[in-house]
Amino acid sequence: MSRIAFCFGVFFAVQFASALRADMMADSPVKFPEQGALPAKYPPDTPSRDGSAPEKDYFLFSTPERSLGQIATIQAEMPKGQFKAPAQDWSHLSRTRRILTEGGELRLLAIGDSIVNDTMRSGWVAKLSEAYPKARIQARVYVRGGGGCQHYKEEQRIAKFVVPWKPDLVFIGGISQKDIGSIREVLHQLRAALPDVEVLLATGTFGTADPRSAEELAKAAHSGTGVYGEQLRQLATDERCAYLEMTSPWAEYICSAGVHPHLFYRDCVHANEYGEQILSRIIMEFFKP
Repeated sequence: MSRIAFCFGVFFAVQFASALRADMMADSPVKFPEQGALPAKYPPDTPSRDGSAPEKDYFLFSTPERSLGQIATIQAEMPKGQFKAPAQDWSHLSRTRRILTEGGELRLLAIGDSIVNDTMRSGWVAKLSEAYPKARIQARVYVRGGGGCQHYKEEQRIAKFVVPWKPDLVFIGGISQKDIGSIREVLHQLRAALPDVEVLLATGTFGTADPRSAEELAKAAHSGTGVYGEQLRQLATDERCAYLEMTSPWAEYICSAGVHPHLFYRDCVHANEYGEQILSRIIMEFFKP
C-alpha cells in the first residue's frame, strides 16, 4: 500500500478524537514565540516593491515574491508528503485557460486574509508562469488580517481597489470568510463592473484545527470537508465560478509526511515556508497543463 493510500485511509477511517490529538500544542515539538512568529528561514528573495496600504489594516501588493530557484530549494528540503490531486474544472475558467495556453496577458488578483497572503507568498504564480510560458502573468494581492468578503463588500472597496486594476481572474479564499452571502455580494459587485471576470473560490487551510483529526477539521468554519465546503461548492455552481477544495489535499500531505503538523507552521495559525509550498503544489495541480 502506498503512503498516500495509507494516509487517506487513516485520515478518513480513523477518528483521532482524543484531546491530545485534537490539540496540536499538546504534542508539538515546536516552541512558538509568545508574540509574533518564528523567523523565516527563507525570506522571499524577490519581495514586492510596490506595496501600499490603501486604508488602515489593508494591504495591496504584487506577487510572486519568490524566484523559481528559491522555490526549488524549499521544496527539495521540506518534509515529503503526498495528496490526491484536486479535481480540475476549467468550465468557468475558459478565458483564463485560453490566455494561459495561447498567450496574452493574464491579470490575477487574490483577495482574502493572512492565509491568502501566505498562499500567494509561496510563489505559485512563478510556477504558473513556468508552466505556461506563452502567457504574461501579472498578479496582485489584496489582504487584511482576518479579512473576508464581509469586509471587502463594504465601503466600495471592490469598486475602489479591485475594479480599476481590471483583473481577468480573481482568487477568493482563506479561513476568515464569515458567511456565504458576503462572498456572493462581492461576486455581484465584481461582475457588475467586470462582466467577463472569472473567479476561483477556494476552501481554507491552516488555522488551529488539527489536520490529523477528520472530525475536528470538518467542524472548522473554513473547511472544505464540512458544511462550509458544501456551501461554497454550491455558491460556485450558482454563480458560475471555479471551485478548489484545498482542505483535503493539504491535510493529506501533512498526514502522509509523517511529521507533526507544526513543522509546516511559523506560529500556531500560519504556514512557514514549507507550509506555503504545500499550498503552491495544490494550486498547481489544479492549474497544471
